[in-house]
Amino acid sequence: MFNKNLYLLLGGLLFAGSMNAQTPRIVLQGSGAPQVFTDFASAVAAAADNDKLYLSGGTFPYTGGLVIDKPLHFIGAGIIPDSSQTTSVTTLNGVEVNEPLQITTSASGSTFTGIRFTRTQWDGSSNTTSVIFGTSNANDAPTDVVFQRCWFQRHLVLGRAFTATVNTNTIIDECVLLGVLSGENHTATVTRSILATGFNQISVVSFFAGGLTVENCVVLGTIQNTYGATIRNSFIRTNGGYATYGCANCVLENNITPNATIASSAPGAVLTNNIENADLNSIFISETNGYYEVTDDLRMAPGSPGLAFSTDGTDLGIHGTSSPYKSGGVPYNPHFRSATIAPATNPDGALPVNIRVAAQTN
Repeated sequence: MFNKNLYLLLGGLLFAGSMNAQTPRIVLQGSGAPQVFTDFASAVAAAADNDKLYLSGGTFPYTGGLVIDKPLHFIGAGIIPDSSQTTSVTTLNGVEVNEPLQITTSASGSTFTGIRFTRTQWDGSSNTTSVIFGTSNANDAPTDVVFQRCWFQRHLVLGRAFTATVNTNTIIDECVLLGVLSGENHTATVTRSILATGFNQISVVSFFAGGLTVENCVVLGTIQNTYGATIRNSFIRTNGGYATYGCANCVLENNITPNATIASSAPGAVLTNNIENADLNSIFISETNGYYEVTDDLRMAPGSPGLAFSTDGTDLGIHGTSSPYKSGGVPYNPHFRSATIAPATNPDGALPVNIRVAAQTN
């Protein structure tokens, strides 16, 4: 339940992000009175374990590969411009080459919602990363980290190279990933998300030790080297003859692909009720080019083979399940729908402001 002081501060965030009127702000809510920051690194440094950080719309730059080394909860204003017009989207932006946001083992249990992770500079290689687990192999296994309704402009890497096998149980829900999701021997569950490096690229890779579950997703790119994965109720499109590769002992169930083969180089794979060679024009209301744009409508088209095709009887993809993808990616905190601010004070010297707020059930 929001207390009055916190709610007023969150209302102030509206003005911080709206129309670029002021510097974006962060409200830190812990055991004491709320604190307000303009610098992301300073807010993280001041936070104690399990504090909440509410980020206004706008961009928060960070440098030097900022490290999250304690469990914290980050709540942004949203990731889709059309649904965050009043506040603008919330962006955490790394401004140096190859210096991603780093989350260490001691940050287990951290959550992120309604945030875009971007990079100003990158070296042009395929290895540029938005978020990575660990600063080294010694601390790259945070458990139970949750990303919900987040946007990754570059890669999300769940560990350092050649790391030990650990059941980290990362949750990725209702997210957009335009970079690669790399498992690095750790585990993850991906639900109702858009994995879209592009149909001619790899989207998911390096879950060598098993422990990957992909459910009700739209995957525009190859799923590769994901041994023992469970992939169901999803659409997968690549530019090759196969949708997944190197998926030994995988379970692929109730998926649709326009490719000729759902799984290649997959000894021991269990394939059940998948549709191959699907007509691209028959699946979605709007998405045919193999790349994701926010204007795409990924609901099933009339007559689509994906209608009621999932194992639970709901539609294939992100708009299936009993709790479908939330259009607009609005986070769970109260959402500012509109703000009308008078151009001048009234005769009493007050500035008339009218703010409409919608409560969120999830």
